[in-house]
Amino acid sequence: MRPSDHLFSLPMVLGLILPLFLSTPATAQSTSSRPALVTADDTVAASERQAVLALSRLGLETQRMQFPVTFCNLKGLCLPVGSWTVNLSQADADRVLASNMSFLVPSRYDQMIFEGDTASFITATRTFNKLPLNERIPALPESSDSYREFDRRLLNHLNTHIAPQMQQVMGVAAEARYQEMNAQERGTFLREQARATGMPAEVLEALVSSGYAFGFYLPRLQGSITIRQVERTTFGGVKYIAYETSINAPARTRMLIYRFDGQTFRKALEVDAQASVFSLDGIAQRASAGASVETLFLPGNSDAQQIFDDAFKSSFKDSTLALSARLREHRMFAVSTPVLSARPAAIQLAIGNQEDIRVDHPVTFRRVINNREREIGWGQVYQPGNTCLAQPAEQRTPSYARLVNGRVDEADLAVEHPWTGVFATLGISNHATALDINEQFTGAGDTTFFDLGFSGNLGYLRNNPSLSGLWLNFGLGLGASDDGSDVFSHLESSGAIRFNLGLEKQTHLSSGLYASLGADLGVEAYQYDDVLAFDELQVVTWGITPKAGLGYYFSPNTRILASAGYHYPLSTRAEYKAGGRVDADMQPGLTLGISLAIHLDFAGPYAGLMTRPSDQCNQLRDRNNRSF
Repeated sequence: MRPSDHLFSLPMVLGLILPLFLSTPATAQSTSSRPALVTADDTVAASERQAVLALSRLGLETQRMQFPVTFCNLKGLCLPVGSWTVNLSQADADRVLASNMSFLVPSRYDQMIFEGDTASFITATRTFNKLPLNERIPALPESSDSYREFDRRLLNHLNTHIAPQMQQVMGVAAEARYQEMNAQERGTFLREQARATGMPAEVLEALVSSGYAFGFYLPRLQGSITIRQVERTTFGGVKYIAYETSINAPARTRMLIYRFDGQTFRKALEVDAQASVFSLDGIAQRASAGASVETLFLPGNSDAQQIFDDAFKSSFKDSTLALSARLREHRMFAVSTPVLSARPAAIQLAIGNQEDIRVDHPVTFRRVINNREREIGWGQVYQPGNTCLAQPAEQRTPSYARLVNGRVDEADLAVEHPWTGVFATLGISNHATALDINEQFTGAGDTTFFDLGFSGNLGYLRNNPSLSGLWLNFGLGLGASDDGSDVFSHLESSGAIRFNLGLEKQTHLSSGLYASLGADLGVEAYQYDDVLAFDELQVVTWGITPKAGLGYYFSPNTRILASAGYHYPLSTRAEYKAGGRVDADMQPGLTLGISLAIHLDFAGPYAGLMTRPSDQCNQLRDRNNRSF
């Protein structure tokens, strides 16, 4: 966000500033003039920092929840058996919120903390502790209430206790925040605008230092509990019965953003981590919302609490990742920077670890054309820069990005694209394999699968440059293979299922095209009705599939891939349901597939792999402050 954007949002100076910007050369010149085509200059990057007060109390609709319980026996018959109760205390909820706060308030923000009769203000370079307050700030009272009531109660708390002391606290850090602006920004913005409006630079500086408060609310969790009776076998071959208990309860957290305008807080924005149950995001959200445990005894209600605690921690983390991505969809919370160098393979950007830019983070390139900002291309950051403001400017390094599609020139504006690095994949594939029984060709085995899966960018998830372009894929496929022929015509396919796990390395070519190279490891199960034996033949095979493909990115959120590979079965096991092993082998064969990948706001099954935002800049700031 430019400094001028802060001014536009303040009614008290809107009338003074707006006419000035409407008449600036960047909007008045024709598009044939290069300055009229750009939206950025050197004043942009440092203006991105917002001052944020994050409330540490998680609003709860209820602390006691009931989930329906389903019991499934060995034969797969499932029946409802009542409901169990689990609890979520305010203390536990607040601890889970605190453990995930870095995803919501990374080092790109200046932070305000009010505690008792003192406050702290933490900037990129300084920490101001134990700032005295005029009156003691009480904690937000613990209460279980509706979303609307929590919103009303929180806003009242902010305006009654926090707002009267905001300017005092922010004023202490104003000089440090001013120094964190680069020299170009301080010169071209504060001084030039001060001369143009007749306002003192100090007044304009105070207007830039607006603040936000973040609040969080958790609606009642809707979940389910399933108990499955399973048969296990010891290493000695002894069979026994066990019980697998699982809980699934997605945390659909909501985020409330209030803007401080110099006097009061007002609601500015609402963001939620909710998804339709039947949407791809909904599937991903449920994938991260589960936990299970296996016991030798039939579990009871008292055994559910620990499973719920584990499920809640996983689901709540994923909800914070979704909130972070959805918050960055709003321009006021998306960082931007001028393009420093526009070489397509090594675009230089003045944002990096200070702004929570991760490996393979997409950025869009924008330019003003005919008085309108337009997206002209996009790229991916493969090497985040060390942009910590706590170190000398000459020691900072830019981020390096590659152009994926479109075009870019120096001084175009690069804006981060909201992303989680996780995609849902939908596809169809064919395995031209063949099933042999007693070393005879059966005609069965060639299978077409309809696939649903997930694909996660390991470079982004782990924030590791050495993993740039590397994707971890897994999925489920359902299909049917060919029936037997000739002497095996009595084998009729009744279905096939597979689960695969794979790695894929993507290499960008040009104009959105990319090449991929990887391999899948998978297990496949086939079922055939033997009409002569009045039995079912079940075939299970493990195999590996090296493959290569060519794909195209329609946007940072959508891509398509056509691939070819060769499936090598490693082992095959076949037996009749009634008993009796069969000498069978699945032969190798060509595999062809096409898939569509769609970006998800939820990390889903990859939520546990997501590392916290870089803390390098905060650690450097703290070391510098200890040396004062």
